Amino acid sequence: MNKCIANEDILEVKSVLGKKIRTTHDYWKYISEVKHADLAGQLEKVFLTLTNADEVWHDQETFSIFLYYYKINGYWICVVTRHLNGDGFIVTSYLTRKFKRKGKKIWSRKNRQ
Repeated sequence: MNKCIANEDILEVKSVLGKKIRTTHDYWKYISEVKHADLAGQLEKVFLTLTNADEVWHDQETFSIFLYYYKINGYWICVVTRHLNGDGFIVTSYLTRKFKRKGKKIWSRKNRQ
């Protein structure tokens, strides 16, 4: 697994696509406590999704949105990111039982050499 870089404000990890994906501690707290409380205490699994995704999909309607999926314990973790200028940031993340294939699959662990 790629190393997570953390400082007082920023959490960062390199994704399977080679992008540095960031979030702030405050924004992660908002995601995991307000938007999707089922992700409380799950930051490590979210970063695992980015660094070891099963699949990555590119939303064709919004060109810079990427959805990273990783299956764990019967659930999919989806991390929605935006990529800008070679790097990116987390828009949101959620757990789901249904794999929502939105856009075009651009990366798969099965196709990884």
